Amino acid sequence: MIPSTPRRTWLFLIASCLLYFVPDLLLPAAWSHTGLYPLLSSCYQGALVLLGFGFGPAICRAMVVREIGEGPPRAAVDRALAMLRDKGHPLPPVVLAEHATPFVLTAGLLPQRCQVFVSTTLAGRLSATGLGFLLARAAVHASWRQRLAAFLPVLALTVLVPDDPKGLATWLALGGFLVLWLLLHWLFELDADRQAARMLGMGASEGLREVQVATASPLGWLTPQPPLHWRLQVVGQASSRPG
Repeated sequence: MIPSTPRRTWLFLIASCLLYFVPDLLLPAAWSHTGLYPLLSSCYQGALVLLGFGFGPAICRAMVVREIGEGPPRAAVDRALAMLRDKGHPLPPVVLAEHATPFVLTAGLLPQRCQVFVSTTLAGRLSATGLGFLLARAAVHASWRQRLAAFLPVLALTVLVPDDPKGLATWLALGGFLVLWLLLHWLFELDADRQAARMLGMGASEGLREVQVATASPLGWLTPQPPLHWRLQVVGQASSRPG
């Protein structure tokens, strides 16, 4: 979900909660005690995750207050896209959304249906090099392996974890899953940095630093991103061998 107005955000949250809990609200209470109910509930929740990713671009467009189709920020984005396309890289459509929060998001499940959403605030903070790295990385996130890396852990966490985890063993298993997810997430994020650096070539390290500064927040230590020095090392090695 991308930042939006309070009204649209609350509508999205309320609709999501209703969809998630609709079986418990509509089905007879006796059904919840049958052996088939957990399986059907997991299938329903898994289908919601699948639909959420599949309709991600449409949901994000509904959250966008105002899409920018012309002007200096849009021209800067188009120049960065043209530079990457000139190097022979396919890129998903980019929606420039007017918003005070710096954000970038690649939404969608199928790579050919993905769209990238960037805020005007973030685009305005970056030079051509920083914007090029940002959009190259967003394009990498539209690849099959990156989409599966985003989708499958959410699906597993939704389907496999019981609604009411009980017992120490269950909580330890959940903690182990989250640690494993974080390690895999770091692996794929470093791969996205590597691929983006190869797309951009020289200057990728400066672009990463720009993006890091432009998206910094007081709670930056809570980010699931890998350590910055790891990312800079990967980008520096990859940018010397563009491909």
